[in-house]
Amino acid sequence: MDVLTKRIQKVTESILENEALISGLDRDAADILQKWGVKNATQVAEKTATLDDERAEKEMYPQLKASRRLIRAIRVWIEHEKDSEPEEREKLWAKVEKRAKSLYGDGISLPAPSEFSGENSAEFINHLRDWLEADGKEKDNDEKKSFFSSFFNRPLA
Repeated sequence: MDVLTKRIQKVTESILENEALISGLDRDAADILQKWGVKNATQVAEKTATLDDERAEKEMYPQLKASRRLIRAIRVWIEHEKDSEPEEREKLWAKVEKRAKSLYGDGISLPAPSEFSGENSAEFINHLRDWLEADGKEKDNDEKKSFFSSFFNRPLA
């Protein structure tokens, strides 16, 4: 097994073995959160393919930490939002937004949680993940359009 494969395996196991990320959730919601965490961790590890282990650890740590914190904040939101008073709900959602910003960028501003509602927790997580990941893709596309628009000094057709 090469170094990168071992690194990916290590970060994947760190997500799958961390019960604090999914405790209290139903099986489907827990599975989606774990897969999301594994996807993020794998992407982070893949970016370190050319680095030695020590440098890779330093590069990966902040992003892996941000991913774990976001997943944990989502778990806490799902566990407590229905039983919380409006003020506490706002605090819980603000924490999800704060954690999303640390992973996806400060430019993110989450809409109200009702925007992500579904029939169950798993659907809520899927909608939230899709929104966060689509937001990043739109930013990438906007940056590309801006670059080409400025390069050619005209909008793309």
